[in-house]
Amino acid sequence: MTCTTTTVLPLLGTKCDSPAFVSHSSDSYFAFARIKGDLCLVQVSYATPPSALTTVDVKVFRHEFISIFRFAEYRTLHPTDITILEPINEQLTRYEEENETVFLARDVMERMRKLSAPRRSAFGMQAQKQRGLVTLRRW
Repeated sequence: MTCTTTTVLPLLGTKCDSPAFVSHSSDSYFAFARIKGDLCLVQVSYATPPSALTTVDVKVFRHEFISIFRFAEYRTLHPTDITILEPINEQLTRYEEENETVFLARDVMERMRKLSAPRRSAFGMQAQKQRGLVTLRRW
């Protein structure tokens, strides 16, 4: 399954029926995470102990429009399959549980864009400059 910011399998209407996951916002937090290499918005239960030996219970949300995300699926992942990149401040999200929709603040969306941008290493740019592959234009 691809959890990029633009595509995810359409699982609208799917409910989280797992007793291990508590969906109340005070019992969980939103975060940007990489799941098997793909950037996702997830809701993580505080009941999940942070350990390399226990599974991680998350709700995965798909990017729908600008700053709107909808619930896609509930997943229990092995710790090697998920990396929490950045927890999101509760005050910068609005979660409507009845329709399982998350709205993110503009600056959070900007951070998500930066996290999803292709990474450029300083070493790679320096090597390109030495080979004459990078050209600088002056206007």
